[in-house]
Amino acid sequence: MWILAMLMCIAFFPNGNGWWCAGQAFAQEAKQPHFNVEEFRAKMKAYIAQKADLTPAECEKVFPLFQEMKEKQRELMQKEMKLKRSEMPETDKESQERLLKITQLHVNAAKLEEAYYRKMCKAISAKKVYAIMLADDAFHREMLKSVAPHPKDKHRKKTP
Repeated sequence: MWILAMLMCIAFFPNGNGWWCAGQAFAQEAKQPHFNVEEFRAKMKAYIAQKADLTPAECEKVFPLFQEMKEKQRELMQKEMKLKRSEMPETDKESQERLLKITQLHVNAAKLEEAYYRKMCKAISAKKVYAIMLADDAFHREMLKSVAPHPKDKHRKKTP
């Protein structure tokens, strides 16, 4: 009987507004912190600078352009997502117009990327800009893996 009483004391405790279950408290502690944009950008910048072997001077030249490009890409992506999340078009004509708008956003994104890569190549070498592009892709893959590991990764051999 005393075991049951002990379990009840452990499982339920007062919180000032009534009684809480221990499971509720643990669930709240396990909540993910809010996404911090500045922290994410700092991690991305450090990762890319290290992987692309950028000097501090190169970082000063290229990262303002890189961040500007990323911001404009994000705006285009938001427009695309707004179109995709809006109500389903009722007619084929409306669907075709929506498809063309989305396709045009993809074209604009590709043109934007090309223009910014050209600007970056004027600031630092094309080889370093290419390394930045690869490092950016790798950073985002790593971030995705850390948030939601792929089920197949459990069975893959990890290389040291």
